[in-house]
Amino acid sequence: MSKPATAKLSADDRAIFGAIADFLVPKTAKMPAATEVGVAAGGIDDVLKFRPDLIEDFHRGLEKAKGLTGAKAAELLFETDKDAFGAVSLAASGAYYMSPKVRQIIGYPGQESLTYDNHETPDYLTNGMLERVARRGPTYKPTPR
Repeated sequence: MSKPATAKLSADDRAIFGAIADFLVPKTAKMPAATEVGVAAGGIDDVLKFRPDLIEDFHRGLEKAKGLTGAKAAELLFETDKDAFGAVSLAASGAYYMSPKVRQIIGYPGQESLTYDNHETPDYLTNGMLERVARRGPTYKPTPR
């Protein structure tokens, strides 16, 4: 079976995904709901572009969810098709946390290129961060059998 392209998401597909995403990532006092940050608009396209391995399961999940509310669709997928549920829920959370608005709220600027001088003594060796670990001494817990 060939994998469907993300561009083939219809308005109905996006609405179904948005309903499921809003159930999985609802609005809270501090955070917006999934559809408020565009997960069903452009966010899902970005996720599926970066994770093409999810496309087949994602589309199967949307097909099974037709005509259901977000809550009922998520429950059905969770109970009957774990792979589809995993793809849809991962796509929802991925698109949510890729949103610039969400990243700003949680204080995550994205990946940054940091310089590193391998000749400089790291701060954690001089700022006392490791003192309590050294004072505690070695600990050992045997692996359970």
